[in-house]
Amino acid sequence: MIRESGELIGGIEFEGKVHKAFVLRPAIVRDSIQASKEADGKGEIVLMLALISCQLESLGEIPKDKITAELLGGLYDADLAIIQKARESAEKKISEPRSA
Repeated sequence: MIRESGELIGGIEFEGKVHKAFVLRPAIVRDSIQASKEADGKGEIVLMLALISCQLESLGEIPKDKITAELLGGLYDADLAIIQKARESAEKKISEPRSA
């Protein structure tokens, strides 16, 4: 399975602790459906954050069900850029030859 991992600069605070390490995977159709339900017409940025929340398999020690667009709204712009770069890298890997 394709995965990208990285470390945020500022991280995101959750329950009194700053979380920086992340792992994400490329988006699948189900993610887009879930993201559109979560964003519910709240705008493109919220939709993008909702999609990222689906793609993130982990963000520090934050429980997966707590990684939401609302939580990700607290990211620093520099950290969002790091995640975006990881997303692009993961998407690019889809078209690369892989062994079965």
